[in-house]
This record gives sequence, C-alpha cells and structure tokens, in this order.
Amino acid sequence: MKRLLITTVFFVTAGIFWLFSGNQNANRDKYITQNILDMSRPLDVTIDIEFLRNLKPAYEQR
Repeated sequence: MKRLLITTVFFVTAGIFWLFSGNQNANRDKYITQNILDMSRPLDVTIDIEFLRNLKPAYEQR
C-alpha cells in the first residue's frame, strides 16, 4: 500500500509540474530547419531497377 501511495504522489506531482510548466507545443520549423530538409532530399532520383530485381529475400540467402 505504501508503494502505491508513493507512486500515486509521484505521478500527481509530475502531472502538476507538466501542467504548470507551460505545455509547450512542438513547432515543426523549430526542429526541422530548411538546411536539414535540403540535406535529406536526394540529388538523383533514378532507381536502379536491375539492382532491385537481383535482390533476394533474406530467408533465401543461405
């Protein structure tokens, strides 16, 4: 019973702290800048179909 009370007090305290800390919303522009988006875009979008056809499933590669 003592563990349940301590756990409940801990979660209630954490919830109150989260509630009063400002509930900051995640902003996409803050975390993903244009520089990161430019680095993640592929320069060449051609797909090597022959390479994909030659791939075998993992269970057949013994």
